[in-house]
Amino acid sequence: MASAVSKPARDDETSAERDARLERMRAFLNEGLADIAAGRFIEGDEADRWLEGEIAEAEAAAR
Repeated sequence: MASAVSKPARDDETSAERDARLERMRAFLNEGLADIAAGRFIEGDEADRWLEGEIAEAEAAAR
């Protein structure tokens, strides 16, 4: 089963870095939940394209 907490980008992540990463994750999750509650969401192929773009953007930023 996958962990609900993302893994650090580095093995030597400090406590402060971990806290900051988790805070960013909470903010992203809360933004998504607010969008859903407000009726702003996409489905199907449009959602797949959006997700692929988000993954590509995150991978590019990690380089």
